[in-house]
Amino acid sequence: MSHLVIGAGQIGPHLARHLLAQGERVTVATRSGRGPADLPVERLEASDGAALRAALIEVETLHLCLHASAYRADVWERELPSLERTVLDAAAVTGTTVVFPESVYAFGTSSPVTAASAFAPRSPLGQVRRQLLEQRAASPARTVSVVAGDFIGPGADQSHAGPRMWQAVVAGKTVRPVGDVDTVHAWTYLSDLAATMSAASRHIDESIIVAPAVHATQREVVEAFARAAGVPVPRIRPVPLWALRAVGAVHPETSALAQTGHLFTEPLQIDFTTTREQFGLPATDLDVIAKATVG
Repeated sequence: MSHLVIGAGQIGPHLARHLLAQGERVTVATRSGRGPADLPVERLEASDGAALRAALIEVETLHLCLHASAYRADVWERELPSLERTVLDAAAVTGTTVVFPESVYAFGTSSPVTAASAFAPRSPLGQVRRQLLEQRAASPARTVSVVAGDFIGPGADQSHAGPRMWQAVVAGKTVRPVGDVDTVHAWTYLSDLAATMSAASRHIDESIIVAPAVHATQREVVEAFARAAGVPVPRIRPVPLWALRAVGAVHPETSALAQTGHLFTEPLQIDFTTTREQFGLPATDLDVIAKATVG
């Protein structure tokens, strides 16, 4: 099967390497034509419909791993729907399946998120994610959206469990998580997400698939990083939502983070039973993830 992976950020390289290891034909495309040295990378402007259609002529599956230029609802609204419309229109012409990584933002979190969960966004960012999911459903192109929890593991540089957390643990510095550190949260290992997106490209009976997730509190994640690094568990001093809101009054990205703060003050769980049974994809153990992250 031939795959085009657009984007070389947190997800694209993991996915491309997984597909190559499966013996698939893969090309990574970026706007600059630059990417990891171990991957085949070409230059492509994904918002150029004509160029995209030409690139998709012999591609069976497109994985759109691009995101907006800033963590703000107004930027997401300005950039993402139009980008995805271009991608969907091109894919509809060429018959290419489009696989999207997706977050939980569009869904309610009062019960475990499943592929059948109703849309119930609680933030402006979530409203944009709902709009994107509805746009995909309305398109004649074949699409699969793979819903994941917060990213964790090597390469999850923008995650709550990314370098800001684990590097502080390794250095013995105070860790400053957001919200309630003892509330259970869903974390998706980037390698598990890549495996699910790969499986989704071969099984397109469903429009939404849920990636595996490990459920752990932020405190438990910090403790796992400490075990993996062989260091004492550092002091944990959470950042309350009121502090984020105060900073958000003058910093739009922090304001957007505060608007999604319920994800870190209320339990967030993902039910990936169907994915595990259909594709044989379990969630990687937290200690394994932590060891891979801290080296």
